[in-house]
Amino acid sequence: MPPYSKRPTLQRLRLFFRFLKFYLRAKTRYNVHSPFVFSFTEAVLEDDRWFYAFSEVEDLRDFLRNDPTKIPITDFGAGSQISGNKERSLSSLVRYSANPPFACQYLFRIVGHYKPKTMLELGTSLAISTAYQASASLDAKFMTIEGCPNVARYALKNLEILKVKNVRLLQGRFEEMLPVALKELEKLDYLFVDGNHRMEPTLQYFGQCLAQAHEQSVFVFDDIHWSAGMEEAWDSIKNHPKVTLTIDLFFFGVVFFRKEHQVKEHYRLVPWLWKPWRIGFWDLFSK
Repeated sequence: MPPYSKRPTLQRLRLFFRFLKFYLRAKTRYNVHSPFVFSFTEAVLEDDRWFYAFSEVEDLRDFLRNDPTKIPITDFGAGSQISGNKERSLSSLVRYSANPPFACQYLFRIVGHYKPKTMLELGTSLAISTAYQASASLDAKFMTIEGCPNVARYALKNLEILKVKNVRLLQGRFEEMLPVALKELEKLDYLFVDGNHRMEPTLQYFGQCLAQAHEQSVFVFDDIHWSAGMEEAWDSIKNHPKVTLTIDLFFFGVVFFRKEHQVKEHYRLVPWLWKPWRIGFWDLFSK
């Protein structure tokens, strides 16, 4: 029996209990009193508009989901939850490594809401989430880093198909390419970390990027509940002295450095439809 065969089931079970713990504590728009956080819920969680870019990227995703082409994989991170193989199909990559549509739309709306001018992504994969984020801020300077040369080649091809022109892809290990990207960007308005998924490297990337963050910067970390180690990393990030506010969406952790939040605050948020009973009687008539 392959050594990875039992891991997906165990991982999914652990993830379910982590989600249940998160869900029971999560708030909705009707339980948020901070104007800044309420604005986030309206712009990111409750905005149901469908943008043209969504259709284009999802058409490409559908095409890739049926592409059996296999490519050699060089994995520098925590590895695949699905397979320990050194070769994977494009179909497998897009099904199990790419963020799902609703999560990509969250990223699009975060970028669209805060309008960063300099953006960095660690972990391009097939550029599905890359395209979403880049499409939300077409005049931004966007750099993305992918470790596997074969995946990077297809990512570039996908960005070309989608006609996304404001992205520069650096191929190489994060440890090697991150200093290059930070030097070129000079300051960092927006960061999305979607690679490695281990505590120590995640904290290292956070520390390196923090040096070029400013009060208006927005950092987003993927899979913060993926493992006990990633939850430890998220707790360390939340407790950093420069971090003033965090929003836990379970799938992502969003970090802010705004000095207006004089008291450190941490929120767990879900769309109100996930907890419709949290609407008070008077809320129904005051909208």
